[in-house]
Amino acid sequence: DVSTTYHSLQAKLEKRLSAGLWYMLSYSWSKTLVHEPQPALGTNAWEKATADFDIPQSFAGSWGYALPFGKGKKFGADMGGVGNALLGGWQIQGILTVHSGRPFTPTVSRDVANIGVGGQRPNRVGLGVKENPTVESWFDKTAFVVPANFTFGNSGGRILREDSFEVFNFSIFKEFQVKEGQRLQFRAEFFNFTNTPNFLAPSGQVDQAAGDRVTATANAPRQIQIALKYNF
Repeated sequence: DVSTTYHSLQAKLEKRLSAGLWYMLSYSWSKTLVHEPQPALGTNAWEKATADFDIPQSFAGSWGYALPFGKGKKFGADMGGVGNALLGGWQIQGILTVHSGRPFTPTVSRDVANIGVGGQRPNRVGLGVKENPTVESWFDKTAFVVPANFTFGNSGGRILREDSFEVFNFSIFKEFQVKEGQRLQFRAEFFNFTNTPNFLAPSGQVDQAAGDRVTATANAPRQIQIALKYNF
């Protein structure tokens, strides 16, 4: 039967709301292995390798802060009604997610072993990892060669990794007191605030010219959303 093994170290740091600030930080360092049938290696072949959802390192941090401006705050405590309406009561929030890229497997594009199954492996003659990968050449194809006809390659499963993932979402908002029991909230939200691209894995086919070329991203470009909400 297919089996999965997971080991991890996990840590969390949390600060409850105090002086207008709160945050929660979490980190995990882990390894996920899977033992499963692998037809590309031959009939009834099984393989134990890194799982395709293995994320060795993962960090997530969220925080919020009520800016210290306006009536009753550190700055502008005696601010008048108009000034307080403009400068007081603003809050900011952020969420940062950073984690390792997922693994992928180098393959050959044709049925070298003549078994009618795709995704067969090359022979590995080098590391395959580039020190400074680019979207035009994500891994070192020269580290892999197509095996001889009617044979299987020796390269392991999921030995390379796609780009690491990083995204920062940010929001700023303020509530206006309209009358007793009624409030108007303004909110501006920025998804992928830094407009950072996170690249998916290339096809990984070592015998194709574009096999090491990245063609897609894992996230959307920066998006901005502005909203008004009336509570009564």
